[in-house]
Amino acid sequence: MRRQRILLVLAVALVAVAGMVLPASAQNVKLAIVAEITGGGAPVGAMWRDGVSLAVEDINKKGGILGRRLETFLMDTQSDPPTSVAVMRRAINEHPFAILGTVYSSSTVANMDIARQAGVPQITGSESVLITQKGNPNIFLTSFTQQIGFAKLVRWVAEDLKAEKIALIYVNNAFGRGGREMFLKFLKDRGKSVVADLSTEPQQADFTAELTRVRASGATHLMIYSHEEENARLMIQLRKLGLAVEPVGDNLCAQTTIDPGGEAMNGAKCHVPMTAASPVPSMLDVGRRFQEKYGRVPDHNGFKAYIGTHMVKAAVERVGAFDQAKVRDCLHNNLFTAAEEPGLLMDVYVDDKGDTDRGSFIVQVKNRKSEVIKVVGMLGGPYTKRACR
Repeated sequence: MRRQRILLVLAVALVAVAGMVLPASAQNVKLAIVAEITGGGAPVGAMWRDGVSLAVEDINKKGGILGRRLETFLMDTQSDPPTSVAVMRRAINEHPFAILGTVYSSSTVANMDIARQAGVPQITGSESVLITQKGNPNIFLTSFTQQIGFAKLVRWVAEDLKAEKIALIYVNNAFGRGGREMFLKFLKDRGKSVVADLSTEPQQADFTAELTRVRASGATHLMIYSHEEENARLMIQLRKLGLAVEPVGDNLCAQTTIDPGGEAMNGAKCHVPMTAASPVPSMLDVGRRFQEKYGRVPDHNGFKAYIGTHMVKAAVERVGAFDQAKVRDCLHNNLFTAAEEPGLLMDVYVDDKGDTDRGSFIVQVKNRKSEVIKVVGMLGGPYTKRACR
């Protein structure tokens, strides 16, 4: 009888131990990577995935966030906005603390309400102004939208390049239309307009018709605003046709455009949010380690993913807890400095819509690599840092 009682006590103890919840400090924190791993956006999605992975590795090596390690799981949108909605629902079912993605603006516009309804903070690599115009309090950009980016870009085109006859070729989706809207707005504010305004389709292969119209317009400068692989095809055809225009853009000078575009990319000039050629030592270090680990130079999407992961870290640590609602509030109307969180690489201000302001760069492609020719400061400010506890 005594033996039976002992066995019963042991059994009850084992059941109790099995049902125990580990203390919060011992639990891993899930981050969902939702990105364009296959389809037309695969080069972009791969950069985003690897940027998050490098950041998580760096954070875990330093003890994680508030003593908790990060873990990620990956879901593929197939570069298709409707598919991204279903994928976002599946990601939410895994109960992540935050979602990192998507990158394509058309997908983010389609899927961001799913994350908002679930209350899971969404850190996106998208830049379309259409995203922040929705008034979604749950979405945060890792770079600035076209509202800030194009204000800087147009100032550079008008003041530094002295461009007067400017043609525009843009992709006809949320990303491209948002960029076109801002480009035309800021030109108009300076009393300027484009001499040609031409739309293209996602994954378009032949741009002969559009480039012929650019030639006929007499443009001296061509603003190219499409996805990276389309940018490369367009530049190759532009060089073959011998157009005497100066190509300008932003992601036009991304490494994921330069690699397929080859020699045709030389001479392109861009305003970019971040670059592996940056004079910022911490950005150079991340670029070097990214290349060593993944065998390719990171473009702005790789850096945005790295920075976005550290935005989550910075906000959680300022809140002092893994509280999604408090983290969302902390990320709004707040300044986060690289001195406080080195993984941000540069100081960043996040406004009430989730848009960001930060430093940026003017680059020129030479010998199939971007070289920084100018550092551009924040558009606004000075900004203040707010405590969140």
